[in-house]
Amino acid sequence: MISLPQLKNKLNNQAKNFALLLEFPDLYAERLWSIGVYNCSDFSQTHIRLKEIFDDNNLDSILKHDSLKYLLINEYDDQEIIESLHKEIESMANRIESLMLVDIETLELVSVIYQVLGLPEDAKFIVNTGADFRLEWRPYFDAFDDPLIVQYADMKLHGCYYRLIASKFPFEKLSLDNIKKYMYINHVNHDGEFEGCISEGNTFSKHEHWLVLTFELFSSGKVNNAQFNPTTFKIEGMRYLVYGFPLIPSFVSDWHKPELCLQVKNLDGDQKFIVRIEQQTLVFYARRVDTNFFNTIDYKKYISLYQASVLSHFDADNNLLKVNGIKYLSFFRPFCTEDREEIQA
Repeated sequence: MISLPQLKNKLNNQAKNFALLLEFPDLYAERLWSIGVYNCSDFSQTHIRLKEIFDDNNLDSILKHDSLKYLLINEYDDQEIIESLHKEIESMANRIESLMLVDIETLELVSVIYQVLGLPEDAKFIVNTGADFRLEWRPYFDAFDDPLIVQYADMKLHGCYYRLIASKFPFEKLSLDNIKKYMYINHVNHDGEFEGCISEGNTFSKHEHWLVLTFELFSSGKVNNAQFNPTTFKIEGMRYLVYGFPLIPSFVSDWHKPELCLQVKNLDGDQKFIVRIEQQTLVFYARRVDTNFFNTIDYKKYISLYQASVLSHFDADNNLLKVNGIKYLSFFRPFCTEDREEIQA
C-alpha cells in the first residue's frame, strides 16, 4: 500500500515535471499545478489537504476525493479515476490557462497534464481499443464478382454511429494515379454502373469519385510526398484504404457494432486521436466548430472542405457530431508517416 510520504514525493515530482515540460520556474509551476489539477490555492495547501485526508481514513478518503484521487493513477485499480480525468481535464487545462502569462494552446496543456500524471499514451492521444473491440467487415457491393473490392464496418462513438469504408488497394505504391487506374479497371471489368450496393441508390462510380476526392484532400495535394502517404489497413491479408464518417441513422447495419471509448474535448484546435485496432492504426479527427464558441477558423469554409470529400459519401450524415450539446466536425482517415513522427516526438 502506498504511504503518505510516497504520495507527497509523487506530488513534488509532478510539479517538477510540469515545470520542466513547460520550462516554467518551479514556484510558478507548483502554483499552477496545485490550482489546475488539485483545485487548491497553492502548493502548500495541497500538501496540507493531502495529509489531513490521509490521516482521517487512509487511502479510501483519497480515492473518493474530487481531485486528490488523481495522485493514485498508476498506484491502484485506477480505470474509474482515469475515466473521471478524461471528463475533468478540460477544466484543469482551462484553470491553468487562465493564470498563465504566456500563450500555450489548450490542447498542448491537456497533453502535458496527461503526461505528468503518468499517462503517456493519453498525452499523445493514443487510444488502444483492446481485444474485445472487433470490427465486423462486410461487402459493400455484395453483388460483385469480387465482393471484397469495397467493404464496410460500423461502430459507435459518443452515441453516434460511424461507418468505415475500406477500398481494396493491391498496389505497393500509393499514388493518386494508381488509385484512379485501379478504380478504372474495376469499373471496366464490371461493365459500368453496378447493382447490389447495400445502400440503395449508391453506385461504384459515386464511390470512385468520393475516394479520389478524399485521397486528394488528405494528401494535401502532395501525393509524391511520402510523409503524407496513407498506410493501408489489412483485412484478411489484403490491403485497403479506410476512411470513415458519421453515418445516417437509418443506414446503421444489423451487424456487430463495437463502441470506441474516446473522449472528444470541448476545446478549440485540432484533436487527432491515434486509434489502434487489432495491431493496426487509424486516425480519428475532431474539431469544435460550434458557433456558440470562439473558434480560430472560419468554420463554414473549413467544414465545406470536408463536406466536399470524406463527408460527401452517400451514407454520410449531414449532421455534425454532438457531444454534450457541442458540435464537432469528425471523421476517420488512414495513419501516415507524419502521424508516426508526431507520436514519437
